[in-house]
Amino acid sequence: MRKPGLALLLSVCLAARAATPEWHPIQWYVDSFAGGPKERLALFLPAVIDGVPCLVQLDTGANGELLWRGQAGANENPPKRLISVELAGIRKQVWADEKNLAYLTPEVCRQRAIATVGNAFFEDGTLTLDLRNNRFAFTRQALLAHEHGAQPLLYLRWAQSGGHTVVEVEPAGHAPAYALLDTGAARFGLAATDAGEWAALTGGAPLAASDKVRQYSLDSWGKQVQCFETDVQRQLTVGATVVEQGRASYCVGQGFKSPVKLIGVLGLHPLRDKVITLDYLSRRWTLRAN
Repeated sequence: MRKPGLALLLSVCLAARAATPEWHPIQWYVDSFAGGPKERLALFLPAVIDGVPCLVQLDTGANGELLWRGQAGANENPPKRLISVELAGIRKQVWADEKNLAYLTPEVCRQRAIATVGNAFFEDGTLTLDLRNNRFAFTRQALLAHEHGAQPLLYLRWAQSGGHTVVEVEPAGHAPAYALLDTGAARFGLAATDAGEWAALTGGAPLAASDKVRQYSLDSWGKQVQCFETDVQRQLTVGATVVEQGRASYCVGQGFKSPVKLIGVLGLHPLRDKVITLDYLSRRWTLRAN
């Protein structure tokens, strides 16, 4: 006769094992940014694309599933074929053409990301980023559905696929507001999307180079844009966790239209030693010390 207690214990153990994330390594792209010191500029994840081990960039500021580094020109229409992308137990079939796959070689794949994965790639589960220990995990479960202390995650769909991760932040001395959580902005603190947000984030710092404001230019999709950055020595409450904001930035003309009012875009610089868990299924998230 089967003992009920033993069967119950077995089911509990199996459930716990299923909920335990399997960790995979994070690889950081480190380099100088606009002439500054070397720092973390991008977060890469290991994937297998069409059978080739490769790196992809994680960008929660991107709504879609996958964006190739190599793109066909506006007037080109090369033939496409379905290929497989495997990442952290996720396997998807995506369309690709010869321009998309131009960098799909073992030599290139070992050094840099040949594609970017966005929110749609992970939206049927929970993505966990342990930034201090340089590891991540994905599980097809709503891990935070009943988690005490988990915060609301706005998953706003204002594009054709996927969505954008928006979280509550509260700069010291200001009312709570919303920010787009963007892992693609790995080196940034809070980035303004317009001049008004810049003024609010910096206490009215001028948009001009000075001893406190750094001005530089960036290439954005083949176009040079002017950017400004300054140090901000104040605390920032993100979810229920207090961090140091560290820096504020603004690139002219790089804003976007959000269905909710934002204070800006939140990058990973203030969160660099934390664990971020994004439960896309239950629309909840946590930010915690390791």
